[in-house]
Amino acid sequence: MEEMEELMSEESGTKKSKKEKAAEAQKINDITERLEFIEADEAEGKAMEILSGVGFKEEDFNKECRAFSGGWRMRIAIAKVLFCDPEILMLDEPTNHLDLPALIWLENYIASLIDTTIIIVSHARDFLDVICDKMIHL
Repeated sequence: MEEMEELMSEESGTKKSKKEKAAEAQKINDITERLEFIEADEAEGKAMEILSGVGFKEEDFNKECRAFSGGWRMRIAIAKVLFCDPEILMLDEPTNHLDLPALIWLENYIASLIDTTIIIVSHARDFLDVICDKMIHL
């Protein structure tokens, strides 16, 4: 995004060749396509939904990570992973630091993932029963 702003804000008095202008136009086009591909216009809403789901209040959204305890930092880690829409989601004991509302939200969120392979290590049998269709017992 910074790169695009930089390209757009360069002084208009600078003389540029057609080749340089075309290269800049292509770079702006590439950046715009990438932003559309990653759905950047929906990112803030998606982040707020996920953070709220794992238990954060709106006033927490702009706090630095270091302001939170270890349990809340684990919630931040879960939110970061979910925000990325991974093709393979691997979670190790994701329920350890969640209260009941956050746990129920996570169950529903994971159950709604369609094109994602999910690998979860957990001792929370009720959680696994809700979200898993295949289990491997080790």
